[in-house]
Amino acid sequence: MTDTLHTALDDRSVVVCLGPGGVGKTTTAAAIGVAAARRGRRAVVLTIDPARRLADALGLDGISDGVREIDLDATGSLHIAMLDPGATFDDVIAEHATSPAQTERILANRIYRNLTAGLSGVSEYMASERLRALHLDDRFDLVVIDTPPSRHAFDFLDGPGRLARFVDHPIYRSVLAPRRGVLRAVNATARLVVRTIARVVGADLVDDAVGFFAAFEGMDTGFRDRAAEVEALLADTTRTSFLLVGSARLDAARELRWIGDNLAGRDLAADLLVVNRVSPLAVGTGDMTAATDPSGDADGPLAPVVAELVRFAEAERHAIGVIAETTGVDVTRVVAEQATPVADLDGVVSVAEALLG
Repeated sequence: MTDTLHTALDDRSVVVCLGPGGVGKTTTAAAIGVAAARRGRRAVVLTIDPARRLADALGLDGISDGVREIDLDATGSLHIAMLDPGATFDDVIAEHATSPAQTERILANRIYRNLTAGLSGVSEYMASERLRALHLDDRFDLVVIDTPPSRHAFDFLDGPGRLARFVDHPIYRSVLAPRRGVLRAVNATARLVVRTIARVVGADLVDDAVGFFAAFEGMDTGFRDRAAEVEALLADTTRTSFLLVGSARLDAARELRWIGDNLAGRDLAADLLVVNRVSPLAVGTGDMTAATDPSGDADGPLAPVVAELVRFAEAERHAIGVIAETTGVDVTRVVAEQATPVADLDGVVSVAEALLG
């Protein structure tokens, strides 16, 4: 029987990790990177979660937008990076502008600076740009994406289409065309819209808003084309795997089902499922009824404690079955709770070894 995790580690170009908060998703993403490196892949783990969980899991002081190599005993390699939407947007502008002068006009525009600082949707779109850049980077053959908890993760999956829809919007088109000069092209309705945009992003001059649109002349097709590339990459089951990460709790089962339903609504599907932080007694399929007091005496002083642990493990096994049933994904791995919280590379390596089986 083919091991689906090994297939993903060996053959896929992208693994997207999805799951609720508090289930060890970031640790699992890092461990997937370690496991892939141990199998000879050149992996990079990109966290698009603004929290510092990946740095914490690896025991690092911090992670920047640039890739950072992790010293690892492996035939492959492991790098990590944290999304910086502003820096990524600047890189996109510099790479795809038609001239250095256009780059300077865009980067100096006040609306552009406000846009990159916090307008809804920009971070998610830039995550897709970052994914595309890493996917095309010759240094790597596997990109592992650590997404934010559940509901915010879908902002990332929807991100590629958002800016493409924006540049196709009639208002955007009306501002840029006809090209007899941007200021003359802006009719009364468009001016009103531009003023509204300027207020939303914090700029107080309409000319800045008009200048913002004008500065992007000729780049809109590139945004649209690159968004389509990322959407095609995520939808390609030969290149991308979606990994669900949960814990052995029924509330996690409900959350993972919600994730699965939302993937299906986007014509996507998870093919990997890791159930994390499970009690060691519940890992595997052995008979738990034989568990007794360590002394071997069924009526020993610790027998009630052991019985309670068995009941807890049975409940976890039941929850694992429910998770598999509700998500429609066979359980790929069950990972036991670590003896101590994962807070350094050694801890992540231990999880990777459990994933490798």
